[in-house]
Amino acid sequence: MGQKTPIGSLLKSIGNSGQGKVVPGWGTTPAMAAIGVMLLVFLVIMLQVYNQSLLLQGFTVDWNG
Repeated sequence: MGQKTPIGSLLKSIGNSGQGKVVPGWGTTPAMAAIGVMLLVFLVIMLQVYNQSLLLQGFTVDWNG
């Protein structure tokens, strides 16, 4: 058996304090959905720039730079 230390006891109580508990309701789902939508919009814009279906002035997309 290892030694029990005050720091170990403190960390164990902090780490296990929310184990098995579920907050009722939606929680952080709306925030995660908003972040996911923003990431999707960003990726679609990058794909359109790469495919040159969205043209930006002074910005060329090719393999030669």
